[in-house]
Amino acid sequence: MGGFVRHRIRDLALVAAALLALTARPALADDALTFTLAKNLPPLMNTLNLVAEGAGLYREERLRVTTRFTDQSIQTLGSCTSGQSDICPEPIEPLLEHYDDGVRLKMFLTSTDSFHVVIAVPADSPVKTLADLKGKSIGVHVSTGASGVFPTQSALAAVGVKPGETTMVTVGMNQQAMDALASGKVAALGLPTYELVPFIAAGAKLRLLRNPTLGRVANIGYAAAPSVIAAKPDALGRFSRAIVKASLLIRYNPTAAARAFLTAKGEPFTEADVGRIAADFTAWQDDLPASDPANPRIGEVKPREIRRYIRLLVDAGVMKRSIPVSEVVTGQFVAVANDFDRGAFEAWAKAMR
Repeated sequence: MGGFVRHRIRDLALVAAALLALTARPALADDALTFTLAKNLPPLMNTLNLVAEGAGLYREERLRVTTRFTDQSIQTLGSCTSGQSDICPEPIEPLLEHYDDGVRLKMFLTSTDSFHVVIAVPADSPVKTLADLKGKSIGVHVSTGASGVFPTQSALAAVGVKPGETTMVTVGMNQQAMDALASGKVAALGLPTYELVPFIAAGAKLRLLRNPTLGRVANIGYAAAPSVIAAKPDALGRFSRAIVKASLLIRYNPTAAARAFLTAKGEPFTEADVGRIAADFTAWQDDLPASDPANPRIGEVKPREIRRYIRLLVDAGVMKRSIPVSEVVTGQFVAVANDFDRGAFEAWAKAMR
């Protein structure tokens, strides 16, 4: 009996030692990712990244995401193409437009659920439809290239308004563009939705006219070089899941998402600031990836839709040649991005302050 007890005590001691060794091991190190964007982009372009950071969603996914800024978008593209940066938020157009210049990036997750450029007119404008813009001037960021006038011209072409039947005017971004509209310099603005959202939330009365052909084509999101995708697939999958959760948090609890956004920015803020950003988020919800929270593939870049868009760009002469959609799009991380308990996350999000 004494021998049995001694052996039993020895076995228990071995188990205890093994458990102690396990608990003494350091926690798995967080994976590092670099998120780079041009500093002249509107603040909402960085929204989901900041919400994910401020709400602790990156930490939950064992990620350390460092945000860096470049002076211009072309520098951002170069940084990501070279592998110096891991992730760049970009519209699909620069990836296509600069492909023959050596840019090799693939969009792996969307940051919207719709075509990101709309045409805005004052709510009291006589312009009620896209066709009413014939003979009018329209403000755009720049007047050339796939990223410039084509997103606006394609909407007009869909209703029979030809490029020469409107005047495209360079009006800059944000307040400068809105001033051009308010002063009557232009009759409409062809701008990304995320640039108009703060003005709409602040009370600007605008009518938004969407592209009838491309309205639900999500053409802006997160891109990475093939070399980064090959080297860091697990980290990029977890990044994608954090972004999907951030989009859902905005949907379920815009106030908590606004507080997370402002916390991540690292500047002092007030509850009035929280309310202002929450209003922005509420106005923007239907254009974010989680516009339909029940969608099992939130954030998916749809190759068929992007292929159709490429064909339109080529047919319009904006692109010299077609590029295989597999060169600029991948769905590698969509399943991982949506692999979590939706019900549990919804309950957590709604209870979050």
